[in-house]
Amino acid sequence: MITSAHIGIGISGLEGQAAARAADYAIGQFKFLKTLLFFHGRECYRRNSYTVGYMFYKNVLLVFPIFFYGIFSLYSGQPIYESYLYQTFNLFYTSWPILYFGLFDYEHSREDFLRKPVLYKVGIQNKHFSSFVFWRWVVYGIWQGYLLMYICFTSLNRNADSRGNYGSFDTEGTFAFLMVVLVANVKILMSTHLYTFWAFFFSIGSTALALLAWFLLNLLPSNQIFGTFSHVW
Repeated sequence: MITSAHIGIGISGLEGQAAARAADYAIGQFKFLKTLLFFHGRECYRRNSYTVGYMFYKNVLLVFPIFFYGIFSLYSGQPIYESYLYQTFNLFYTSWPILYFGLFDYEHSREDFLRKPVLYKVGIQNKHFSSFVFWRWVVYGIWQGYLLMYICFTSLNRNADSRGNYGSFDTEGTFAFLMVVLVANVKILMSTHLYTFWAFFFSIGSTALALLAWFLLNLLPSNQIFGTFSHVW
């Protein structure tokens, strides 16, 4: 419900100024209210709902390979991700695509929203945010996390490099981490409706940044993933 406490309509005089200062939003004329509700309001609901679900999804996707590796390693507690990569996952490698999506993605044009009121039903029917939608995101993260862990660890354990060395948990874990970053960023591209240069730039660039960080850390003899890049590549 929208009340005067939330939106201040521009009215001349001191009363109008006080209402505008007390409101969360202030608009100059009543005619702007339709666009605010049926265009910005509807899309804000959709993007925010997706952003909340996606934030849970990508973190579940990140941690469940560790959980499933614990089952195969008899819960040894051995970390499979390089610590610097793991700590910067949310900060550098998966933050920009969802920020851009949450701010600038539009499912339809403004004219379509104002001409087709049926598009507004998604909010009334809670199609974008509900208990079912939330747990669907979590299930996606769990089974995709298992799939990535299984594929990455199995493929490197069965294939030796040019020197006859098979994958270690550091090699396999870093490979799994890069695949988590890739899947999380591809998910954004699959869900966006506004394919612009920046949508591709942030998704591809974030994945490339994770790859670059891995390559640089791989050059440090003191790091646990030293020399793993060429093996996985």
